[in-house]
Amino acid sequence: MSLYKLVVFTGPKGSGKSSLIKALFPELGVRFDEPAYYRDYLASGGLAVREVASRAEALELVLTALARWRISVGVLVVDASKPIEGAVDPRFLMIIDRAERRCVVASKVDASENYVSEVRKLAQERGLELFAASPKTGAGIEDLKSWIITGQRREVPEAALAQARVAPPPLLVDLIPVPVRVTHVYQKAPDRSMLTDEEREVLELCDGVRGIWEIAAMTGRSYGEVKKIVDSLVVKGFIATFKTKMA
Repeated sequence: MSLYKLVVFTGPKGSGKSSLIKALFPELGVRFDEPAYYRDYLASGGLAVREVASRAEALELVLTALARWRISVGVLVVDASKPIEGAVDPRFLMIIDRAERRCVVASKVDASENYVSEVRKLAQERGLELFAASPKTGAGIEDLKSWIITGQRREVPEAALAQARVAPPPLLVDLIPVPVRVTHVYQKAPDRSMLTDEEREVLELCDGVRGIWEIAAMTGRSYGEVKKIVDSLVVKGFIATFKTKMA
């Protein structure tokens, strides 16, 4: 790793770390399940991208090894579609504090409601560079990537917010996954132990009302990623059918 510039991504589970990494570095084969402790990818341009797990035991182990990490860029990813109070574990901040350059990213800014003002307050209190980004619409991605690579930024966070707000939905019709319901005592429920973490997360949001676009926004994944996961849930017997609605 010493030959590479180490870029560390940390933040709460569900904040969109994996989706953000994929949007920044589309050439990487990013996995969307939670790492055991951390996961490394080698990107072009001499970058090593490290995604840190959000579980308490993983964070504790990372902190014991942190003195040996030479972090060039520390990125704290926060889900801006939800209030951040209580969501930012102090250990996330301890990790990025070891970096030469540090930032906080308000992810999922394409949501109809966002709490970027809370993320801005955190950035000001901790002396962090602030970015607003949406892996779904691409808003703010190039600005963040430029800063990670060169230390220079292209735009202010408000520009990414404006871009996210005006971005039109890519599809006019959305698909609503309808989960299988156990209606009889003799009907056996599908075995959830066969599911991956990402399948389990998406299944929890499939209520017969939410469409794939809405689930994508809530998880920070792209439409295609969520559709692929839902298709896997169909094969495994967890999704019964689809309804349609105007997006």
